[in-house]
Amino acid sequence: MDDTSKPNLLPYGVTSSAPAISLPDTDLFKSERGANAGAYFEDKVRQLNAEYDRLLSVAKSTELVYNSKYNFIPKVGHIYHLYCTSQQEYILSMIEPERWDKHLFVASFRFTSDNTWEMQHGQEKATDTTQ
Repeated sequence: MDDTSKPNLLPYGVTSSAPAISLPDTDLFKSERGANAGAYFEDKVRQLNAEYDRLLSVAKSTELVYNSKYNFIPKVGHIYHLYCTSQQEYILSMIEPERWDKHLFVASFRFTSDNTWEMQHGQEKATDTTQ
C-alpha cells in the first residue's frame, strides 16, 4: 500500500498546496530551560555547602567536648558548659558560667540524641582546635 493512498492520515503534507511544515524553536527552549536547570543546580550546591559547613561545625564541637574531661554521664537535651583551665585543659561542667568563675568559660553545648554536641552560645573560636 502506498503512503499517498490516504494522505489525510499522514503527519505531513504530500502536496505543494499543503500547509508548510514549521519546526519549533528548540534553541529558545534549550536556552530557557538550560538557564533554569543551571540555577537549580547552583541553588542545590549552595544548600549542600551550607549543610557541610553546619556539619563541620557540629563535628568540631563534638570533638572538642569529647576530648574534654568530665565525671558525669550527659543526658540528651541538657546543656553543659565547657571551661578552659589554667593548664590549657578543657573541662565540661553542669555549672553555669554565671555561677562559676574558677576557669575561663569557653562555650555552652547541648547534648543531642545522635550523640553530638551543638554549641548553644560561647566563643566562635571555641571549636577551632588548631590552637
